[in-house]
Amino acid sequence: MRSDVLEWLQRRTYTADAFDAARLAEAKRQQACTVSVVLPALDEERTVGSIVEAIRRDLLERHGLVDEILVVDSGSTDRTARVARAAGARVVHADAVLPDRGSVPGKGEALWKALYATHGDLVVFVDSDLLTFTPQYVVGLLGPLLKDPTVGYVKAVYDRPLSTVDGVVPTG
Repeated sequence: MRSDVLEWLQRRTYTADAFDAARLAEAKRQQACTVSVVLPALDEERTVGSIVEAIRRDLLERHGLVDEILVVDSGSTDRTARVARAAGARVVHADAVLPDRGSVPGKGEALWKALYATHGDLVVFVDSDLLTFTPQYVVGLLGPLLKDPTVGYVKAVYDRPLSTVDGVVPTG
């Protein structure tokens, strides 16, 4: 690997544990910005409620780091919207956002339509099907954005188990 690329990667790679929710909430207040967390969802009633509840409890109510939790439902046939709403999220259906732009169902549509439907200055996207979610995921994504004014985009990287017909691949 080229030395300049390696240097950039070392300087621009963060771990979620390097950031603290209370300190980031103070940085957010000093910058007078707002934070929205968006969860695109399709038939995720099993997991979306606990994720929303954890974000609401720890990051919205306890620390004031998050101002809005939005679930963009891509046409769930289960109780995803009801469960998310009961846990404290605002829920919009993807087909109801910018209906004149048509619909191309899927996660991509939920993501870009969320930008129109949400109100935050900073937007964090979190998968709604995570089985081992912790609010520190959100903290880790916000940390570089709130602590370094030269950072404008943060992308998470993590190993995630993948269920296949042959079994589970631990690092999917």
